[in-house]
Amino acid sequence: MKNLTTRQLVELSFYSALIFISVQFLRIPLGAQFVHFGNALVVVAVLLFGSKIGALVASIGLGLFDVLNGYAAEVWITILESLIVCLVLHFVFEKLLHSDTKTRNVIIVGIVAAITKIISNLVKYTLINSLVGGLHLQVAFWTALIKIGGTFGSALVTIISVPILYPILKQFFTQEHANAKTISE
Repeated sequence: MKNLTTRQLVELSFYSALIFISVQFLRIPLGAQFVHFGNALVVVAVLLFGSKIGALVASIGLGLFDVLNGYAAEVWITILESLIVCLVLHFVFEKLLHSDTKTRNVIIVGIVAAITKIISNLVKYTLINSLVGGLHLQVAFWTALIKIGGTFGSALVTIISVPILYPILKQFFTQEHANAKTISE
């Protein structure tokens, strides 16, 4: 990782905190899950900072939420899911779309992230229901599909809010300060 300025480190810390706060306080319960802005902010992190740093701030923000809210046993799954989303966005946004932030591309990235999150949750719960619950694969799949209602809600929030949040947060996080000190690795 390149040398980061103090300002950049503070911005990344702030962004991780923003992800945590959005899931902690801006959530709507929906069955066993809840709808939240965390996934949308993960997508915006990739758009703002790139997939590697986006994955880092996503892991910190979402991981911190899990640890502080009784989901410590599942934190590794949450981080793995966010890394999968960031990896898919790396290929779609950075490689296929060449990091072009036209509105059309930002919308595409939001849709791709939402679909990726739905698929990853569907696979996760199908495997859990099948391997741990002992259900046949078809029953495990349908049970998982019913369970992920909150994921569909968060996916819709992601699709709608990414094109809205990205330009706003881009203005905030891309301001340069000439006298920022550099911190070495």
